[in-house]
Amino acid sequence: MSHSPEPIRRVMAVNDISCFGKCSLTVTLPILSRFGIEAVPLPTALLSTHTGDFSKPTRLDLTDEMEKIFAHWESFSLKFDCVYTGYMLEGQLPLAEKIVKTHASRGAMILVDPVMGDNGYMYSGFESDFPKKMRALCQNACVSTPNLTEAMLMTETAYKPILSREESSELYKRLSDIGAKHTVITGVHPNDAEVGDVVVDENGRVLYEKYLPATNRRLHGCGDVFASVLCAKLVMGENILKAVEYAQDFTGKAIEITNKDAQNHWYGLKFESLMDEIG
Repeated sequence: MSHSPEPIRRVMAVNDISCFGKCSLTVTLPILSRFGIEAVPLPTALLSTHTGDFSKPTRLDLTDEMEKIFAHWESFSLKFDCVYTGYMLEGQLPLAEKIVKTHASRGAMILVDPVMGDNGYMYSGFESDFPKKMRALCQNACVSTPNLTEAMLMTETAYKPILSREESSELYKRLSDIGAKHTVITGVHPNDAEVGDVVVDENGRVLYEKYLPATNRRLHGCGDVFASVLCAKLVMGENILKAVEYAQDFTGKAIEITNKDAQNHWYGLKFESLMDEIG
């Protein structure tokens, strides 16, 4: 008895291409593909390297090309199971919002990684009102994945690396007011020795929190690996809590491997050897 093959799920990945230093699309595309998902990139910018620890990377704004690509896709009604947005330039937010609303109306899951800062600072190149504009995009998200810095920027909360329970509860409530169905806050430190991820629902209730030993090294691309694996698991039908735990464990293993390299740890997470474990 013959069976029709299961249709391949398709994800639009809206993010930059950093040619050297594993992050953004150079991380997302292989991870989604390994899960058997068709990964369709919509590149926001082309950079020679990622923006950390390399002096003055080249940068090409792809806004005009994004408009043309999206219009072409619309001309033949290309459908997606998910739209996953990452790093984008400020002028691209209106287009991103249009894309997200268009495909949300067609039933696509929306995952927004509001990339704008880390370690208490907003990345260079963004105006002071960028977090407020990013809030509007997150309003349309099924899942939003800010790190702690981005969560505080979007809620206009003064940055603190370690929060009390009361401060955490207030932050989570403010995040839930933005409107995403679930918000996954990464890089949360309950103390100096641990770091982890927290999931809150649209009412600010904590549904999940798990902490692992913290590393004292600055690593790049952790959020991209985490969000890419999370996206894949959700698209494949996993529930949010199991998907977050899987993504957290995968990223944690990649961090352990990367930390063993004393020289090249800033090149991005060494996740390749873990790809055979994906399932």
